Amino acid sequence: MLTVESPDVEAAVLAWARQWCELLVAGQLEQACAQLDEPSASGIVWTPEAIRALVADTFSPETIFGHAHPEGPRFTSPRSAGGREGFDLGPFADGSGFWCNYDLPLNGAFSDLTAQFELHWRGPHVLAIRLHDLHVM
Repeated sequence: MLTVESPDVEAAVLAWARQWCELLVAGQLEQACAQLDEPSASGIVWTPEAIRALVADTFSPETIFGHAHPEGPRFTSPRSAGGREGFDLGPFADGSGFWCNYDLPLNGAFSDLTAQFELHWRGPHVLAIRLHDLHVM
């Protein structure tokens, strides 16, 4: 759960997304998955294995990315990644929370691999986090 004490929800969510990315960089996928409070709306429970498989399949050696990066995809810290940090946040029309798109950096630069999160209010100042999807935008 993400506790938001200030009225600046955007800053809190961006800080959380960056910290979640740092867990991926450190290879701490179990901890990253543990920060996802609920399954996706379609019932997906994200596991380290599912994230690894999706990234490996999306950026396989046969892809343009794979040709450019024969070492394979490597998560990169947002603090050191080149390019523009992609982050979008918007409210759900019913007021139940927010959607968030965060472009994950790979191999030294922000990529088109986007983590799509849903954040739902579960109490005053408390948002439950779901990873809706990981895909190339």
